[in-house]
Amino acid sequence: MIMRKILKDTCILAALMILAVFLISIIWSGVTDEIGLVLKLFGLAFILSVLNCLFDEYIYLSIVMNYVVKYFAITGIVMLFGFIVGWFYPNNFWMAFIYVGVVIILAYFIDSFRVKKDIEYINEQIAGRVITSANFAPEQTEA
Repeated sequence: MIMRKILKDTCILAALMILAVFLISIIWSGVTDEIGLVLKLFGLAFILSVLNCLFDEYIYLSIVMNYVVKYFAITGIVMLFGFIVGWFYPNNFWMAFIYVGVVIILAYFIDSFRVKKDIEYINEQIAGRVITSANFAPEQTEA
């Protein structure tokens, strides 16, 4: 649990640091190609986070099917976004499948690890309650 919090806090802090440095750079020298790319990635990440949240709230599938559906939906959005901002062209659009695939695989393993830890925690809580309930159960008398 502590490692997950540290990783999450690190990612949030790194994102805030990048945005702060880029904001100062934008004020100082304008939007360069590198800064523009990172800002586009942040925009795409926001869109994909909203989509992911909608999927998690409104679509009920098995975990594997959920990832398969998300993979194709996210790949479609990445392709569309990539065509709009000029990342992909008709001859290299297939690269979106690779990029999204790598991210989805990493997300799947992180999610699986998190679910396993949550299951262990829930089982510990249930085991603790069963033992506590057994210790405080009223004694039954024979009639």
